[in-house]
Amino acid sequence: MDILKAIPVITLLLPLFAMTLLAPAPVLAAYETSISAATHEVKAAFIYNFTKFVLWPSTAFENDYSPFRACVVDDRMLDEALESLVQSVTKGRQIQTIRYRGILGADKCHLLFIGESTDPAQAKKILGAVASKPVLTIGDSSAFIKQGGIIRFITSDNRLIFEINPVAAKRNGLEISSKLLGLSKTARDLP
Repeated sequence: MDILKAIPVITLLLPLFAMTLLAPAPVLAAYETSISAATHEVKAAFIYNFTKFVLWPSTAFENDYSPFRACVVDDRMLDEALESLVQSVTKGRQIQTIRYRGILGADKCHLLFIGESTDPAQAKKILGAVASKPVLTIGDSSAFIKQGGIIRFITSDNRLIFEINPVAAKRNGLEISSKLLGLSKTARDLP
């Protein structure tokens, strides 16, 4: 199964939803957490697969053995889901996950996920700090692409899909495979 194809989230979560209709309030909170955790696991799988279809310039890494740094700002659950990838390798490099709360050090990341709960002004500053640097930026806020982000997750018809801003990718010195572009919505009408 190709994880990059849109996965019907509803089929993964329907049993949990049905059980919540019959559950008391404290149990409902636990199921909401499970639903959110499952969505974050799917996002982590997408993110891992994105790395296989993006080419970073050789100058993005200090040497042949430096790790691939996947960073997360303001999304604890996604950070935890990405932790499962720590033993994984992408582009021949060990994946290292880092949790950030702001701009400082974000330009040292190879991949930077900015959570939807990040203040829009802060997200814009972070994206500005990594503009023209070889950092693949990923987010899920509605303004993410317009702020200069590269990949944005969208939930549509109970499916997780993504949109790509190829102009921002090129600005950051990244090459996105035509295979990945073909699976995405392409951001249009950008300022």
